[in-house]
Amino acid sequence: MNGIGQSFKNPLSLILAALTTLALLGAWQFSKESPGVDYYVAWVAADAVNNDTPHKIYDSSSRYILAVLYRNKADAQKDAPRQKQMAAYRTELHMTATPFLYWITGLLTTGDYERDLTLWHLLSLVFVTISILVMCRLLKYSPATSLAILLPILVWFAPLQSDLRVGNVNSFQLGLIGLIFWLQSRQANRGYLFATGLAIGLLVMFKPNLGPVALMFAGGWLVRGQFMQLGVSLAGMVTGALTAVLTSSIWVGSATVWPDWLKFIQLVVGHSFGQKSGNYASVSQISSSISPLVSSSISPLGQLSTAIILSLLCLACFWWGRRRVNASASELDDKNRLFVENSLLIATGCIITMLASTLVWLHYYLLIIPMLIVALRPWQEAGPMKFVPLMMLRVLPVVAMVILMETALPVIFGSDAKSFRSVATTVSVVTLLVVGLWQFAYGITGQVDPELDEAPAAH
Repeated sequence: MNGIGQSFKNPLSLILAALTTLALLGAWQFSKESPGVDYYVAWVAADAVNNDTPHKIYDSSSRYILAVLYRNKADAQKDAPRQKQMAAYRTELHMTATPFLYWITGLLTTGDYERDLTLWHLLSLVFVTISILVMCRLLKYSPATSLAILLPILVWFAPLQSDLRVGNVNSFQLGLIGLIFWLQSRQANRGYLFATGLAIGLLVMFKPNLGPVALMFAGGWLVRGQFMQLGVSLAGMVTGALTAVLTSSIWVGSATVWPDWLKFIQLVVGHSFGQKSGNYASVSQISSSISPLVSSSISPLGQLSTAIILSLLCLACFWWGRRRVNASASELDDKNRLFVENSLLIATGCIITMLASTLVWLHYYLLIIPMLIVALRPWQEAGPMKFVPLMMLRVLPVVAMVILMETALPVIFGSDAKSFRSVATTVSVVTLLVVGLWQFAYGITGQVDPELDEAPAAH
């Protein structure tokens, strides 16, 4: 009780908590009207496997057969408006997710689409809320500042609204990243370090677009020359990946389900989805501004190369930043500094994902949140911030967040929503990459004082 009293001693915290509660209720009401365009595909795949379907979910014929089968099931339902709407809309089911993602979906599937979608939306909001609050807490935000970050995301953040609308998994990914933040904050225990690697392995196998997170986290230990920690982390990642493969393969009942998925996904990744379809891939927009022919010819290998090059650039800045600190060994091993470094490495991995992939829907941009929280963490030095830190750790992150809000900005700039978002998403992630690079080279410090984030006392 004392902890709650201390948290809400500042009336601003209580006001923000009340507003955040209302925002959560509003987001919940919004989600109840969403039919789950993406979730329906995952639900059909999971439900079909749960019911021992004879159809292989990654066969080209299955996308039509299961669509017809589940349309007939929907027609037989009396009170299932969202299921009927999706069954009529989804005449073809593109089952592109990993078997592990479908296994997770299957654990939450009862066979009742309306109930299952409601649970999915509820978990999405829970994971987003808890993840943001956990990351803020670990980075020493005050309760008021934590709620001030969460509130506009719940009310106006377009990627969250998109994720709730289509029922995708980016909220779940953000929840896993919050768990990884918590685990790696306790790395004094080697078991937590292994668990961090395990969670990262599961995260990547859940949706492999976050592969750069694993690359950056492992690269951080390599840059520090801490090979024992690198080995423990890699062992955890491999264990997590193997666990995902084995559990999902046993669930599907096929030893070839992962190779089948890999063959199918190569066709999808190689397909060009334009901005009109809602694809806001920054690499395609940047390359098309250079040459219209380039954006449509970025191969999976080209995307992988882009991710590796960006990761190496970030790790080079990280190496430079540690080299120029000129600190004692005890300072470099400081737990607070290590946590901030690892948090920044993980957050940067999310940004690299946004920049390297040619398939980035609006809801994917939920994954910029870890970088926002790392960048906006309490400043450790007394007195006002100098100009460059102020720009890099305050102004630019706020701009990157605000331009992705559902506001009147498109009207102000005289643009339709899609055209504005195509620019806003690219500006946002490029800005946050610059913010991350600056932090690696100049902006990581050993101590974070939680008191500096509190409002000054009145005298």
